Amino acid sequence: MSTKKTNNIAAGIDIGSNSIRLLIAEVENNKIKEIIYQEKATTRLATNIDKTSMLAEEPFKNSINVLSGFKKAIDKYNIKNVITVATSAVREAKNGNDFINAAKNVGIEISIISGNEEGMFEYLGVCSGLNVDTQPLILDVGGGSSEIIYKINDNEIHTESHKIGVVKMADMFDFKGCNNGSFEKCQLYVNEFFKDVVVPNNIETFIATAGTATTLAAIDMKMTEYDYKKVNGYKLHISTVKEILSKVYTTPYNERINITGMDKGREDLIIPGIIIILEILNKTSLEYITVSDFGLREGAVVRAASY
Repeated sequence: MSTKKTNNIAAGIDIGSNSIRLLIAEVENNKIKEIIYQEKATTRLATNIDKTSMLAEEPFKNSINVLSGFKKAIDKYNIKNVITVATSAVREAKNGNDFINAAKNVGIEISIISGNEEGMFEYLGVCSGLNVDTQPLILDVGGGSSEIIYKINDNEIHTESHKIGVVKMADMFDFKGCNNGSFEKCQLYVNEFFKDVVVPNNIETFIATAGTATTLAAIDMKMTEYDYKKVNGYKLHISTVKEILSKVYTTPYNERINITGMDKGREDLIIPGIIIILEILNKTSLEYITVSDFGLREGAVVRAASY
């Protein structure tokens, strides 16, 4: 009788600038075989970080409370192999070490990863849920940073991290109002920000991961309940993406949550997220986006399972 290797079941926590996500899953050959438990909380940890260089008190406390709850879930499933990664918010904050110590007090050991390490985790995560057999460009639009990832050759992955994200953009521009010039100002800002970014001309697939991309898929499918299996691998034409952008922006902020498929807490963040996606997509010759529900969190699980 064969016994399942316990080290194939692992947990990953992604402490992002907008949300904190836990995944407990079974991993086989670097693929997510079965999702055992998952949870997400939106805490906007990077709120006003560009202005203060600090994690604000309320998001700080809320995030630690979330991690405390995640620790209970990990203990309930008796998971020993756990990787918890923190990205740009904790990476950039002056009180980032205070956050790490507070997390340690509730039983969570955090690794602050660099932007390039973040890209590698994201590549591992995307590949754990999609068969990436073409020449892909992977874009992760986060709350505080955005990563562009692609293969240079069979053995080398190129990652670049840019200090631009949806929470930072929402703090800079007011996306809760309509027709106040924020849209045009943000487009100009994003265009200027990425003007020197060049991507290879042999890109065959454009894969977008993280909340903006998955919410786009959910809106297009008019999902009343989110289904990651339907979202993962879903394709969107550029014209559809632009239509959704226009629909969201012209809908009053307090009514956007009524758009079927809208992720609660993303009613303003999705606008700069789509602008960033379209900006990078325009640097390729492609017209379709493939959405990946898998990303940094899944990459952490795959890495943890290999320990």
